[in-house]
Amino acid sequence: MSDKAPSTGRETEAANSTPGDPQLCALCPKLCRFACPIAAGTADEGATPTAMMDSYHQARAGQIPWEVAAENLAKCTGCEACRAPCEYDQDVPKLLYMARAEAWEKGAIHDGSRALHETYLAHGNPFEMDPREILLEQARDGDFQRKGRVLYWPGCRVLAEEPATVGATMDLLRSLGADHVSLPGRDDTPVCCGAPLRVIGDRTGFEATAAGLKQFFNRQRTWVTPSSACLGAVRTGYPEAGVLVNAEVLHVSEFLLFFRDRLAELGKQAMETMEQQDRPIPTLYVHDSCGLHRRLGRGDPVHDVVEAVTGQRPVRLAPSADESTCCGAGDFHDLRRPEAAREVARWSQRHSSVSKEAWLITGDTTCVGALKRATPTPQVHDLVGFLVRWLGFLDAP
Repeated sequence: MSDKAPSTGRETEAANSTPGDPQLCALCPKLCRFACPIAAGTADEGATPTAMMDSYHQARAGQIPWEVAAENLAKCTGCEACRAPCEYDQDVPKLLYMARAEAWEKGAIHDGSRALHETYLAHGNPFEMDPREILLEQARDGDFQRKGRVLYWPGCRVLAEEPATVGATMDLLRSLGADHVSLPGRDDTPVCCGAPLRVIGDRTGFEATAAGLKQFFNRQRTWVTPSSACLGAVRTGYPEAGVLVNAEVLHVSEFLLFFRDRLAELGKQAMETMEQQDRPIPTLYVHDSCGLHRRLGRGDPVHDVVEAVTGQRPVRLAPSADESTCCGAGDFHDLRRPEAAREVARWSQRHSSVSKEAWLITGDTTCVGALKRATPTPQVHDLVGFLVRWLGFLDAP
């Protein structure tokens, strides 16, 4: 399977590269400010890489309290929009992970990050829910195979916000011929990869979570997820923590392309059913999420899957993937700073051409809720959520 999956090598490079020099950002006259969705959406100059890294530099020099720096360091979705205009190719999200980890060690934690951490400690995930209970409710006995060759990792956000798609996803995979795919074990493993801990700066907690999951992940040949947060954590965060996962790590769109012909068959049947029922065919838009496209270089397969199912290329929401609009929820920003996240989403979608009748598809489960609140159409789905509804495995709202 590994010799067929699309690959850019960007995630391997990201795991092994140096993120840059915080002082370069601190001394820069905000040349990337125009690209920052938080600075623009919230009118907060403290959200620019210059301001964030300057506060970090001042805290290290003892010029301001670490608590003040921690407040500023939280103002980022990790969208990497600032990287395109940067002559030094600074990896600001990774620089912020390092800075937050140092602030964490000093006991300086942003209030929203602290609340997220408390929820994580209480529930084992960033949402107030029991993942195992939801998996048992939504899936069947045959969906849990301890020795399955492919592990489907839904991610905590799907279990919390779109639980009904889990069982429908397994039905879809079975219909594609993917009988070897299984959900995480019921009792023997946590169902959060630790991504929130990496984001907020709890380096020790993240490393412990990664080490605890290593053996479980390595039981499978392939690890598949619809979440860019989980994908980034396992693909780049785990190696940075000294934890090597031998399993092939894929976004769900990459995995689905192995079944392109079968997807086309099911898509043709779905289109015929729509015509028989005299249902209009809506315009399909694809939102290129920052986490999946910019940071991981995994975005194009999302468009390919939609094209395979519908027979036509979907409309890209932004002029290009590199100009994609930030949904405001990346790096759990919507859980750490919910009001700011909503403002960013509204600002980013202010010129959206999506109508109430259109369907909006995002390749990243992170962005579904944020886009639903910021766009007029009720039909906002991640890729798998779109497929199970378009193909009839789950009723559309």
